Amino acid sequence: MNTLTRRNACALLSLGALAASQPAALNLSDLSGKRHTFPVAGKTTVVVFYSTICPISNEYNERIARFHREYSLKGVQVLVANANQNEPKDQIEKHTRDAEFEFPVFIDSANAVADRLKASVTPEAFVLDSKGVVRYHGPIDDARNIARIKAHLLRDAVDAVLAGKPVARPEAKAFGCTIKRVRKT
Repeated sequence: MNTLTRRNACALLSLGALAASQPAALNLSDLSGKRHTFPVAGKTTVVVFYSTICPISNEYNERIARFHREYSLKGVQVLVANANQNEPKDQIEKHTRDAEFEFPVFIDSANAVADRLKASVTPEAFVLDSKGVVRYHGPIDDARNIARIKAHLLRDAVDAVLAGKPVARPEAKAFGCTIKRVRKT
């Protein structure tokens, strides 16, 4: 291998490593069907998967809204997404109005984001740091009943990431209804 070819090979390997280290953006559709690309590099991102028909997810509507309101003000990119193929857009729109969500809800219609993050139930939350690395994966908190909450797992994880500290409990088993995925052929 001559010097020029060796140099080109090294350059290509370096570019490949750089591309592999760059976090991919998250692609979701809004309720009008418009696709949005959300870069994850440079900011803390939280993705919460929810359902309009799961009773457990619905018990979290106010907590999701409160979290979105508080942490968006702290500069966190909070994305609330529905990845259930059995929940049509009009049902999601109605639920968004009925739940009085004051933020956009997105649809992960092909489960690309849910698959990438390995989401399985609703509600389920993921915290990505400014490099796009998942730092937390699990439930919003540890109890359906607000009076029984002992650990605010999502809040604690985001607070740690924002402070540049390790997340004390980076993973916990989420509880809820399974995501009804699109059948892959």
